[in-house]
Amino acid sequence: MLDFITHMLVDTPLWVYALFLFLLFRGIKARRPATVTLPKLAIIPLIFLFWDLYDLLIYRHLSVSIVLLWIGVLFIGALLGYMLIRPERITRGTEPGTLHRQADYSALPLMMTAFAIKYVFGVMAAVAPATMHKPIMSGTAVVVGGLFAGSFIGKFTRYCRCYFAEGQKG
Repeated sequence: MLDFITHMLVDTPLWVYALFLFLLFRGIKARRPATVTLPKLAIIPLIFLFWDLYDLLIYRHLSVSIVLLWIGVLFIGALLGYMLIRPERITRGTEPGTLHRQADYSALPLMMTAFAIKYVFGVMAAVAPATMHKPIMSGTAVVVGGLFAGSFIGKFTRYCRCYFAEGQKG
């Protein structure tokens, strides 16, 4: 077992470690109130969206049902993420293009859980590709990936809505 873990960690591409550290840093940083720009807030949703699209295209046998499943759970995840952000705690920043957000305690656990699950699925795809092509495993990967990507998109959507709603008030 120790040999497997060592082999797995050694064979993990460096970009995965860099992504892990980046997500960890961003998740810790999100735990403090901050004034941020919308493009900075878009980084995490884009990472998870593109990572999930990559997984869909590379590791799944795409069919209409798989694509519809992914879109459906993406929307469910977006709704959940949207509800995680409380709009009354967001205001426009004093600098153009900025908003002030309160601490987001959901960011770190969501990012680390999403990363861990995607990492495990990645290891499984490398070690036992046939397993990841079984309908139940493939479906699980599609659902989990869509939910997490959607949750980050939903949170970003809430930030955008608050930002533009504040602009119309003033």
